[in-house]
Formats: sequence, C-alpha cells, structure tokens
Amino acid sequence: MRKFHKIAAIALLILGILTGMPNAAQAETGISLNTTNEVVNVITVYPTTSNQAKVLSEVSQAEPKFSKTPGFQDSAILKAQDGTQVIALSQWKGKLSSFQSYAKEHVINVATQTPQTFACQVQHTETRTTSPSFNQGDVIMLSQFKMKPGQDQSELATIVTQEMPSVLQMIPGLQWAAMCPSTDKSIIALLARWNSRADFESLGQQPGFDKETNYWQTYADNEHGLYDVVKNIC
Repeated sequence: MRKFHKIAAIALLILGILTGMPNAAQAETGISLNTTNEVVNVITVYPTTSNQAKVLSEVSQAEPKFSKTPGFQDSAILKAQDGTQVIALSQWKGKLSSFQSYAKEHVINVATQTPQTFACQVQHTETRTTSPSFNQGDVIMLSQFKMKPGQDQSELATIVTQEMPSVLQMIPGLQWAAMCPSTDKSIIALLARWNSRADFESLGQQPGFDKETNYWQTYADNEHGLYDVVKNIC
C-alpha cells in the first residue's frame, strides 16, 4: 500500500509539473503573414548602436501592451544580426485611418536616433514549401526600396514581382518572400526567410543583384539586412 501511495504521489508531482509548463505549441507559436488587403502591416525600425540589447528589451516590453488595442492582430520582434537595428513588425485588422496619430502613440522613444515607421500591405508572395510566417529563431531579410524622387512605386513593384520567382529557383536557401508596398508610396518592403546568411549573401553574387547591375538602382535606394526573430506577440 505504501508503495502504491508513493507511486501515486510521484505521478501527481509529474502531472503538476507538466500542466504548469507551456507546451511546445504555446511556447513556439508562429505568426502567419496575412496576405489579404484586410490587414495593414506596420514596420517600425529602431536604430541601435552599442545598446541593441537595451532597445530590444524595451521594445519587447512595450509591444505586448498593444495587444488590447482595437485592431491589433499580432507582432513579431526581430533583431539585426549586425547589431544596428531592432524591428517591430505588427499586423492590424482594417484600415489605419490616421497613421500619423497611430505612429505617435505606438512608436516608443528608446533609440538614440528617431525610429522609422511605415504602413504597408502584402501585394505579392512566393513560397517554396510553406506559407510566409515568423517563428522564433527564423532568419529574416528586410529590404527597404526607398523610392527616388519622381519614380513610380508601382513600376518598381511590377519589376520586383517579376524577379521573385527566379530568385526562389536560383537560391535553394530562400524559403519564401513577400513584397509589401507602403501605403504612402515611398517604400517597397521585401521580407524573406532564408536558411542562413551564406544563402542570402550568395544572391548578391548573381547578375542583376550585385552592386553594379542591380535592377532597382534607377528607381530606389535599397537598404537591407538580416534579422533573427526573437519574440512573437499574439
């Protein structure tokens, strides 16, 4: 009888531990990139220098507070692999009626330089096996094609759309890509998931993507970098 009670007590202890711990699905919930025009994506770039950890901590603490804001869907927080930026990528249902007032309320002042924020919507995606999503530990590229004066955003968007399938075929390490023109027509954001930095850097060695012959140079200046997904907020 004593042996039975001892076994029962151990079983209850193990059960209590297991039920008190988040399961793998809860701990590693990914965020799917919504590709419909019913969702507005907001990308906020926080420049950092030697204080990336501090900025990352403050953004990570601030973003969950938005989860109760009407329209908020989810948010992914990314840190640049070179230590220069922290990014909050959030998705909002419906339209942002006044983006300036939104930005003033939701962009926090934690960096030495003024954060950059813009609203965009997914216009085109290419995938290899899975739908675009952000999971903790993923390697994500963000390219910002900043339109030059007098250039038409829609023209460059058409060219980017045409280039995306060939890049997916060219580089096995590219899993998906999503093109997101900004609502103010000043930027085209290109998000992509790569297997590694080496895969990403190999693209820059291809004709049309190197510094001398890149296809976007007539239309825009391109700022790009690799980021690690460090936190998801739903």
